[in-house]
Amino acid sequence: MAEQQVKMLKFIALSCILLVSAPSVRASPMEDATQEVMAKLKQESYNLNIRPSVDGGPTQVKLQAYIRDISVDDEKMEADIVLTFRMAWNDHRLAYSTARMNYVNILEPHLAWLPDAFFKNAITTQLEAIYPESYLRVFQDGHIIYSTRMTLRQRCPMNLVSFPHDSQSCVIRIASYGYTAADVNFTMSSQEVQVASNLYVERFTLEGVETSYCTSKTATGEYSCAQININLSRKFTSYLLEWYVPVFLLITVAWFSFLIPADQFLARLLLTLIPLITLSSFNNIFRQSLASVSYTRALDVFTGVSTVCIFASLVHVIVSYLRGGGESDAGRDGLSGSAKRAALMKYLPLIIHVCCYVFFLFIYFIVYSFA
Repeated sequence: MAEQQVKMLKFIALSCILLVSAPSVRASPMEDATQEVMAKLKQESYNLNIRPSVDGGPTQVKLQAYIRDISVDDEKMEADIVLTFRMAWNDHRLAYSTARMNYVNILEPHLAWLPDAFFKNAITTQLEAIYPESYLRVFQDGHIIYSTRMTLRQRCPMNLVSFPHDSQSCVIRIASYGYTAADVNFTMSSQEVQVASNLYVERFTLEGVETSYCTSKTATGEYSCAQININLSRKFTSYLLEWYVPVFLLITVAWFSFLIPADQFLARLLLTLIPLITLSSFNNIFRQSLASVSYTRALDVFTGVSTVCIFASLVHVIVSYLRGGGESDAGRDGLSGSAKRAALMKYLPLIIHVCCYVFFLFIYFIVYSFA
């Protein structure tokens, strides 16, 4: 009997030790709050087709964006923009009572009512994340933040009259598809749009981001719309090295033909003909990487005048040869009484060409760089 009592006491003591050392099975505040919100979402009384409203007014939706990357295609006039997109509103039906949890994350946002926002001028919209692609952050008072990461391929119409001295603005328009402005109202401020600190845009400098509104009226009503203006300034340095400097060098080579004696016709002809052919070929290849437009760009003006300058040098060489410039140059020093005047007359065509081209460059950069 005593042995049985001892075994019973050992069993009770062991049970007490296990109960004391076992982890609590009581749910955490996060689990309590999450279960409470999920239960509200799955209740029959919660209808995700009915928008939350205060006193029958429109649902106020605040839009936010974090721009991670921008890639601009000049030829197609399009831009690929990677961003984190957020919408914030209040749905009092999802308020919960667990006081120790500030918010909970719901990875099934399709269970709740969501604003029907869409990107008006997007060509394609692609979600970036694997799973979850988006989430809802529900706060205790029913305040909700919807967040997702996506890539937008946007139309980015450009005015290339001043190219490559131009600045462009790519616009993201976010509008309500089905709800009119009386039902859903989008708001956005410049402070709600942030840009990654390490953002790099090839051939462009990001000048800033602005927000405005693009609310439109159609036959079915007025629809709320907010837009983000991404202001870009083209980097001129890359075009200076890739185009302007090579053209300057080709013109300089053509000008060397003025320094060769007039009787060396073949050498003078090659020094003007080769730069002219090279510039024409180079221009055809370079234009293939640019958008096709129906108006004249600044680069077209520069290239056209430069081509005319080289062609004028070629014409001068041919005319001098046909007029017997070699013989007249050979005897000019003997006929002239002043060596300085003879030298001036010899290099006068070159001086005129250089002065005219420098004057053109002066006007060109004033008109297009500071306009």
